[in-house]
Amino acid sequence: MSGRSRGFVLVLVLAMLVVLSLLAGGIAATTARLAEQSQQRAQRMQDAVDMASTRANVLYLLSTQRMTVGGLTVDKLVSFGSDGVREIQSDADLESSLPIGNEIALDARNYRGLGDTRFAIQDDYGLFGVNWNPPWMLKRLLDQGKRAGGLPAEVLINRLLDYQDKDDLYRLNSAEADGYRKAGLRPPTNRPLATPMELMRVMGWTEALGFLSPAEISDTISSDNVAVVNVNTAPPRVLRTIDGLDEDMAARVVAFRKTQPFLTEVAFFEFLGLQKSAEAPIAVYPAMSGTLKLWPSHGGQVGLVHWTLTPIENGGRPWREDYELIQSQAPASDSVAYPVRSRLFAKPVAARD
Repeated sequence: MSGRSRGFVLVLVLAMLVVLSLLAGGIAATTARLAEQSQQRAQRMQDAVDMASTRANVLYLLSTQRMTVGGLTVDKLVSFGSDGVREIQSDADLESSLPIGNEIALDARNYRGLGDTRFAIQDDYGLFGVNWNPPWMLKRLLDQGKRAGGLPAEVLINRLLDYQDKDDLYRLNSAEADGYRKAGLRPPTNRPLATPMELMRVMGWTEALGFLSPAEISDTISSDNVAVVNVNTAPPRVLRTIDGLDEDMAARVVAFRKTQPFLTEVAFFEFLGLQKSAEAPIAVYPAMSGTLKLWPSHGGQVGLVHWTLTPIENGGRPWREDYELIQSQAPASDSVAYPVRSRLFAKPVAARD
């Protein structure tokens, strides 16, 4: 074989080696990518199973366990104050609403669900009832935002009332169906808001609530039949809608109730040094409705479901799920997540392909 031929064969071999090397690298990269995608699918499936199982367990506890001023109980214990805690022995024991100490709080704090799931429960009394609270409380909520150059609170309130009522009469500086159509907006429903996010459909309210993110709106506002504020579960923004409460007072309330809940309305006002007012109705006991949030601990979307307990509904389930929302961002992964002292949250259910 001539030198030229040997050189050609060498070049050909080297070229084949390069091609094989590139091919092997491509196969390795593809294999790694497929393996990563498979792991991601498995993680998503496990997350879905864990969140569904956690949701079912929480709704089961809500429909079968009693509540105290401290939140949702997880066992058969009952507190009698200075007489201690013991297991429930009769129906009369159920009359006690004193906290036991191991309840799931309904103030939206984070809890560990099954697997990598986290969840938070908020009762509706701890949110601002936009459909039912009086105008002066609506104004206190709106005044927490910066509305320089925006619409006055009175105009916004009039537009909300006209959005909800059944007639086509205008309140001062308000709008009805024709005004919405001219502005390219969907006309009013002429009924109470169905979800907190529907408030963004009321003319002028999107700008007025610009100081709140979509997640903060659902963490602040309720469309349920709420006309009181649960001082044991309300976030600071809602507490500040109570007449006489400022930002510092709201912070003091939140700090105090982390150690123990307020047992009575009188105790709440005495703690702040305020006179109890009939115009500022409050509660210390949870509502029969609220929201449940679920999300993976490693981040991702948050699922929110609004639940209502229906123990006396004929032929129905012990609870009703009114609506669901998806929020784009989970709480910070380094936020504290409390354990639930219930066997229901002992082991996750393994997902299967």
